[in-house]
Amino acid sequence: MLFGLDASWNLFVFNVACYMLIVVVERQVDVMLPQRVFDPAHRRYRSFRWERDGDIYRDVLRIDRWKDKLPCLPARTHFSKKSIAGRQADYLEQFVVETCRSETAHVTMIVAVGVMRLWTPFDLWLVCFVIAVVGNIPFICIQRYNRPRLQRTLANIEQRRLARGYIPRPAIDMRAADVRPDQAETHSSHAS
Repeated sequence: MLFGLDASWNLFVFNVACYMLIVVVERQVDVMLPQRVFDPAHRRYRSFRWERDGDIYRDVLRIDRWKDKLPCLPARTHFSKKSIAGRQADYLEQFVVETCRSETAHVTMIVAVGVMRLWTPFDLWLVCFVIAVVGNIPFICIQRYNRPRLQRTLANIEQRRLARGYIPRPAIDMRAADVRPDQAETHSSHAS
């Protein structure tokens, strides 16, 4: 009899209050942690093969249709993840770090419910755990969908930047060899 007793309801309410406290504390601690804790290159933030760089979330869950309808708490880091506000590499790199921060926060909120098992009967704990999973998995999926897309955009920006400013050394040497001494001054002004 899961919720037949007042004690079960009281314990459920106590667990909800504990969960809310955990969320508040986690948000406070989260912003104090250095950015290196949320390194996108760490294996826990890299896409698994089965995720196909986030495409699985679009193809199977249709995440692109509903992700913007979920609430977004204001970030304690004063960085909004609700929409992309720019295409500069620094901004997108910070956005990627914030997806790592957010994913970690939501995973922590699920794991925190495990501690409640110490004082909660299994059937009631299972209800709390399912609520935590159902409430956090969509947000974890959003981060795991967005991060590879942002990283691809960053890679494209880097490729364009390199294409604009990078001339391989052998090409410069070949052009210099083809220039006659009387054209050297004109050629060097076009090369810069």
